[in-house]
Amino acid sequence: MASIETRAAWGARSPKNVSHIASTRGVKAHYTGGHVDPATLTDHAKCRAMIRAFQTMHMDGNGWADLAYSMWVCEHTAGIGRGPGVLTAANGPGLNSGHYSILFLVGNSGVTKATDAMKRHFHQARDYLRSKGGAGAEIKGHRDGYSTDCPGPDIYAWVRAGAPLPGKPDPSPAPPPAPATSRKDDAFMDYGSFELTTATAITGGAWISVPWDKENADPYAAHSGAGTSILTTPEGPADYTLEAGVELSGVPAGTMVSLRTAEYVYVAATKDSPAVDKLVEAGWEATSALPESGRAHLGAVGHVQKGRKLRVEVMVHPTGEGYAIKAAAVKYLAQR
Repeated sequence: MASIETRAAWGARSPKNVSHIASTRGVKAHYTGGHVDPATLTDHAKCRAMIRAFQTMHMDGNGWADLAYSMWVCEHTAGIGRGPGVLTAANGPGLNSGHYSILFLVGNSGVTKATDAMKRHFHQARDYLRSKGGAGAEIKGHRDGYSTDCPGPDIYAWVRAGAPLPGKPDPSPAPPPAPATSRKDDAFMDYGSFELTTATAITGGAWISVPWDKENADPYAAHSGAGTSILTTPEGPADYTLEAGVELSGVPAGTMVSLRTAEYVYVAATKDSPAVDKLVEAGWEATSALPESGRAHLGAVGHVQKGRKLRVEVMVHPTGEGYAIKAAAVKYLAQR
């Protein structure tokens, strides 16, 4: 089995600050919740690029100290995130001191199931956190104690079954050293940020594109006024990673609420119909029961085809009226 991959090997930035912990009750499994390129199964450089992109999003987009996760695992190896003895930021408010976090490079499209190699690397990461960071024996999923679909149905079923260790593989060499790269070569370098500051009435039972009325950063000139698009691709495709949140009013706690990304194309007017933006592809969807705070969250990594518009959409599942988006915010990093 390959050795633990260091932060230097995957090209980590230095953390802004470090909060230390002596021990935890165990570990929690996470997944990306978005699209994971199947090429990551054969090209480890793509895994490293994805981890760098998450670190950039967490540090520059969210303002966090470092990559949120304690460790990460892919088809090829287990890698160090924040590492042992350091407080994670991935489990949710009030939950980070209880468990370390381990991210699978698995999502809800592309690579959607953890391979046997990933599961072995998960145990390698867990053993490392137990020996170096005082992790206890517990193995949980992110959704244990926090309202989320993470770590997805496949990994969570494996966790609930006791996270059985697959058969031992033939010995394999460690991944090759990371090639020298500059930050300019990395993905996700342009930052966008929008907010909704005025309460907007919505109806239940239908997808609603969030209308953004405040621009904090708009590197692609994708948005205007109370527009709904956050990223447009008139000249070529773009890769992105984003975090979005909405605060709802009039929606009882416990109500099922979904958030998703969606891609639209502009359809010009004809003599028989007006110009419209037409939905062409729905991105991954996160559905959960609305907490008492009224806030729902979306994190996504994806790819937008040329000539499309990317939006964030929300749906309150019961049909009806009297609902509203009280406030919303989205931050993304992208590269064309």
